[in-house]
Amino acid sequence: MAVEHPADAAQPGRSEHAHFPCFDGLRAIAATAVLVHHAGFATGYSGSGRFGRLTAHGDAGVSIFFLISGFLLYRPFVNAHLAGRAPTSADRFWWRRALRIFPGYWIAVIGIYLIFGFGKGTLNSPGDFFAYFGLTQIYDTTRFFSGVNQAWSLATEVSFYLFIPLYAMAIRRIARRWPTKRVRIEVYGLITLVVVCVVWRLAWFIYDPYWQRYGAGAAPTKTAPFAGLATQYWLPSHFDLFALGMGLALLSVWVARQDVVPRFIERIGKVPELWWALAAATYVFASVGVGLPRNLVVLTGTEYFIRQTLYGLTGLFLLIPAVFGDQERGLVRRFLSWAPIAYVGLVSYGIYLWHQAWLGQAREEWLGYKDLFQGPIITVMVIAFAYALLTATASYYLIERPVLRFKDRPPWRRRPKSAVASSAVASSGRSMS
Repeated sequence: MAVEHPADAAQPGRSEHAHFPCFDGLRAIAATAVLVHHAGFATGYSGSGRFGRLTAHGDAGVSIFFLISGFLLYRPFVNAHLAGRAPTSADRFWWRRALRIFPGYWIAVIGIYLIFGFGKGTLNSPGDFFAYFGLTQIYDTTRFFSGVNQAWSLATEVSFYLFIPLYAMAIRRIARRWPTKRVRIEVYGLITLVVVCVVWRLAWFIYDPYWQRYGAGAAPTKTAPFAGLATQYWLPSHFDLFALGMGLALLSVWVARQDVVPRFIERIGKVPELWWALAAATYVFASVGVGLPRNLVVLTGTEYFIRQTLYGLTGLFLLIPAVFGDQERGLVRRFLSWAPIAYVGLVSYGIYLWHQAWLGQAREEWLGYKDLFQGPIITVMVIAFAYALLTATASYYLIERPVLRFKDRPPWRRRPKSAVASSAVASSGRSMS
C-alpha cells in the first residue's frame, strides 16, 4: 500500500490512499500562496504594489487545501462504497485526523504564544484556552480572528473531518435501496452539498447583509456578526470547495474500476499544461478581472460568490493533472514531484501554522518596520519562508511524524488476542530466519 506522503517513504503507519505523488507539490503551492498573501498584506504591497492584485488573492491557497482534503479524505470512503466493502470506521478516521491536526497545532499555539506573543490574541481565561486549543474560535464573534488567526481554516477542516464519515454512511444507506445506482447516488449527494452551500450563504446574506452594516470594502471590526462567521468560516459555506475535491475522488475511483480507461479521461490526462494554464487564467481573472478588493475587507454577497467560484475553479484545474494521466510524464508533474517542492509540501502544515508569526518577526523586529503596511515584500517573504521551513521541519520530525506512529491504534480499541499472538509468531519467525 502506498504511503500517504510520497516525500517521506518512511512515514509510519498504513495509508488507505492510492499513490498520488503530486499532491505534496500541490500542498507546497497552497502553503506558499497563503504566505505570499499575508506578506503582501503586512507590507502593504497588495494594496499598492505593481503586482499587488496578484499577491492579494493568495488566500486561494486555502481553497486548494480544501479541495485536496475533499479528494484525499473522501476517496477511501467512495472506493469502499463502490467496491461494496465496509469503509474505515468513523472512530478510527477521527483518531487519525486528530493526531494529524492537534499535536502540531498545540505546539504551535504554545510556541507562538511564548515566543511571539500569540499575535492578536491572549490566553488569559478558560474560554481562551477552550477556543484556541479546541479550534472553536470560528464560532466566537470576538475570538474568530485572534490567536493563530490563519487557523480558522483548520477549524473548518476539523468540522469537515467530523462530517465526512457521517456523510459517507448516509450515502451508503441510501444506496442500499438502489445498489446498481451507487455512482449516480454519489453524484446526487455531491450536487446536494453544493445546493446546501448556496442556500446556506443566501439565507445568511438575506437574514443579515452585514456588509451594509460596515460598508462594503470597509475593514472588519473586532466583533463580527454571526452572518460573517457563518458565510466565511463555517463548514456549510465551503461545501462547494470540498465537493469539488470529492467529485474528483469519485471520478478517480470510477475510472480505476473500468477495464479500459475512458477516452475522455485519457485526453484530460495528456494535457496537464493546459489545465495549469486554465488555473493561471482563472486566478488572474479573480485578481484583476472582476473588481475584487485587494485588502482584507468586508465583501458583499456577490463578491463572495464570485471569489469562491473562481478560487474553486483555480484549485480544480490545479488538481486535475495530479489525479489523471501518467504521473511521471509532463513538466507540470515533474515539478510537483520534484524533491524540493515535494519536501515543502511534506512539511507544509508547519509552514502554514508558523509563517505569519515569522512574517511579523522579520518585518517588525528584524527589519524595523513597526507601522502596518510597510516593508520590502521580497525580503520579508524570503526571511519568513526560511524560518517557517526550519520550524516546520522540526515540527514534522519531532512532533507530527512520531505521533503518527499511533494513527492506526486508537487507545480505546484493544487488539484481539489472536492478532497479538499472530504478531508474536510472525516476529519469532522473522528472528529465526
